Amino acid sequence: MILRALLLVPMLVAAQLASGVLQAAFISGIWQGDANYDAEGKFSDCTMTAQAESGVLIGFIISKTHNWGLVLADEARAYKVGSSEPVALVVDQRDPIPAIAKVIDVHGILIPLEDSDPVIEALREGKVLTIVGKQAKFSFKLTGTKAAIAELAACVTEHLQSEKVEFRLQRRENSFSMSLSLSSI
Repeated sequence: MILRALLLVPMLVAAQLASGVLQAAFISGIWQGDANYDAEGKFSDCTMTAQAESGVLIGFIISKTHNWGLVLADEARAYKVGSSEPVALVVDQRDPIPAIAKVIDVHGILIPLEDSDPVIEALREGKVLTIVGKQAKFSFKLTGTKAAIAELAACVTEHLQSEKVEFRLQRRENSFSMSLSLSSI
């Protein structure tokens, strides 16, 4: 249940970004992206989204642990939450990339992606991504994904570094407070 809730947050943020409700932290071509935080205010991931011509919202997500995936949100479809099915990601004329699509919302799926050079290269350099499942087939133009994926990775790096700085500052404050407490004895 917690995992599903954590995965749903980026989808909701992505939908809000696409509708213009939130201001995007970065824009790269047709892609808009931002960092996401958990309920405690700690950095969890960076997400970028774009609206396909079909109306389907497509997004890429990279977590703070460098796991990444593809998110699709389609208000016209209703999926069974918790289900999953094998899919093939086809970029241009390259070999299909096998993956598992996981339904994390009645209108959305998450496809965890393999963190490998062939997958990253295909998505960065490709022109069209087609996702083929048992009952559905989606195609998206990968316009500007090379620069956008670089921006997305930079978002994660930036927020991880600022998280480390905050931790160091917090440790210093705690040490300083302890020194003050000891000196007042």
